[in-house]
Formats: sequence, C-alpha cells, structure tokens
Amino acid sequence: MKKVILSVALMLGIIGATQAQSQNKGQIRQDQTTVITHQSQDNGFKDVKLEELNEKVQAAIRALAESYEIDSLQFNEAKQITKVEATKKDDQSKKTFYFDVEGNEITMDTTSEQAEKTDESKEVK
Repeated sequence: MKKVILSVALMLGIIGATQAQSQNKGQIRQDQTTVITHQSQDNGFKDVKLEELNEKVQAAIRALAESYEIDSLQFNEAKQITKVEATKKDDQSKKTFYFDVEGNEITMDTTSEQAEKTDESKEVK
C-alpha cells in the first residue's frame, strides 16, 4: 500500500513539474512577442503634443481633425516627420498619416522602413 501511495505521489509531482515548465515557456514566448512588438512600433517616433509641433504641421492636423478623431501624435526628430494615428468620424476606420515639416502629407514606404530597421540592427551587433 505504501508503494502505491508513493508511486501516485511521484507521478503527481512529475505531472505538476511538467505543467509548470510548459506554462513558463508560454510566458517567455509571450514576453518576447511583447518586446518585439514594442520595438517595431517605436521606429524613432516619440509622443508629442500638438503645441510642440510647428505651425504648418499644426494647421495640417487641424484640417485633418475636421473629419478624423486624432488618436496619437508622434514625431521623429531625426527624419523630421510627424506621425498621426486617427479614426474617421463617420465609419470608425483607422488610418495613419505622415507629415513633413512643411505640413505636407507624405507616404511612408514600409519596405524601406523594414530595410532601415534591419540595417540598424546589423550595425548594433
């Protein structure tokens, strides 16, 4: 009888350790995904207030605000680009706008951004 109880206790201990280990691996994967997500969203853009931007960019954003709800404002000092994330008022669709220092809307090529990130990561290593 003692052998049966000891065997059951040993099996339960092994099962518990295995489950704890697999949960730990899942948490590590989730943490790595979170870090990667935060790194890729940064791209050198920092949160700013509307008042901190130049007048031309402020005017462009105010014009945009007539039909969009402004969700976030970010500025990349190195590239002198303002990033505006907005939600359209009538259909609630989300869109990201980019403005140069003159307040002109520009398109950001995501493939060139990805290449720049890859080049930067190679230089860091």
